[in-house]
Amino acid sequence: MMKAIANALASLWRGALGVLNWTEQLIRWPFSVIFGSSGGGMPKPEYRPDVSATQLLDEFDEARARQAAVHDLDRDGVSTVLQYARALPSARSTIDLGGLKKDIRATLLTMDENELRALAQAGIGAVRKFIEGKPHGVHGVPVVKPVQQVAVPAPREMTLEERVLWTVRSKLLKEQSGQEFRIAR
Repeated sequence: MMKAIANALASLWRGALGVLNWTEQLIRWPFSVIFGSSGGGMPKPEYRPDVSATQLLDEFDEARARQAAVHDLDRDGVSTVLQYARALPSARSTIDLGGLKKDIRATLLTMDENELRALAQAGIGAVRKFIEGKPHGVHGVPVVKPVQQVAVPAPREMTLEERVLWTVRSKLLKEQSGQEFRIAR
């Protein structure tokens, strides 16, 4: 008995679906006549890109490099210090340390390979503390200490011309200081 009821419901359902399909076709027919979407005549649009896959990947790589360069502003010198510490010993002389303070430059230039390797493996926070001259907690890396300036006192008995020459010479030497840390161009 249950089987007979199930068969009757199934046939009723199939009949209802057939009626719905016929009604849909009847409603679509006038629109297909008016707008011409009867399935014939019009070719389907085709798109063929003019860019190859390798060109597209190259463009993505360039965009990624540009985006990475935006985030590397290096206002406090962390990237410069890490670049110097990670570089090979032969390449370190080509790295521009002109943006760093004198005491940081002096400390970096006096560090040995083990200390530089430890600094290269340190985190960003430890490198920032290293640059600020605070205790950073990286084993084997010295804390940056201020460089003592050697002050040469001016001779007491100078003429006015000698004082002018002394002032000009000191300004010229001040402009030249730190040039040994820049890249030759």
